[in-house]
Amino acid sequence: MFPLVHYFVNRQIYGSVPTLMALGGIFPDLAAGAGMNRDKAHEMGANFHTWCKNNAPEGIPLSIGIASHGINPHGVDYFSDEFWPGYKKGWCFLQGEPYMDMVAAATHLPADLIWWKSHNFVEMSYELITDSDYPQIKNELLTALYDTEAKKTAAQILSSYAGVPPEPIVDIFNNAPNIFAIDDISAEKLAFKQDLSYKIRHNINDADIDAMTKLLSKMSQELRCGYYPFIKQLISLTAQALSSY
Repeated sequence: MFPLVHYFVNRQIYGSVPTLMALGGIFPDLAAGAGMNRDKAHEMGANFHTWCKNNAPEGIPLSIGIASHGINPHGVDYFSDEFWPGYKKGWCFLQGEPYMDMVAAATHLPADLIWWKSHNFVEMSYELITDSDYPQIKNELLTALYDTEAKKTAAQILSSYAGVPPEPIVDIFNNAPNIFAIDDISAEKLAFKQDLSYKIRHNINDADIDAMTKLLSKMSQELRCGYYPFIKQLISLTAQALSSY
């Protein structure tokens, strides 16, 4: 999922989201830019939480944010990306299947990336729905991302745990508002960010930003009816996974 949905789920579970929890909730998707392995960052929640209890108790909210994001324990990305009952992958892959041809036409990505990218378009559609219905919470997330001391604290704890320098971790937190469309969560901005990503990561220079914008608008309208039933289940499942934390 994209950052706002992660923040929203934690907000629904805990009522309010401490700054370190907000930073943890976004970190697994930033980990590669800090010199860590992205997949391991999504798997580290349980182990990191135990480590924090024993070595850095001030980092427990950070560890809960990371745990809620990832796949061990079964947090948001486990159910959205990896597993949904009765399906071969996560919920967002299931919801993205009907849109694969449209995603292919808009992005011009290779065929082997379309299933994955279709699931990303579902995630972006859910980001648009969340922001539309709760427009104030992106400012709460941005406040956490602008908290200099909290970012330094998070970086020092993650550095000690993972054995990487703290400076790139601070840098990637600083860059998060540029990587993701947090301050301006619109179909146009999300499509623009996708186009930049395709150029950098896949050497695709002819994605159709206008077509991607229209597709995201279409999907956010069509997927809205299923969004809250899914989110209700997702919040319940994530809360259950975090119940002992």
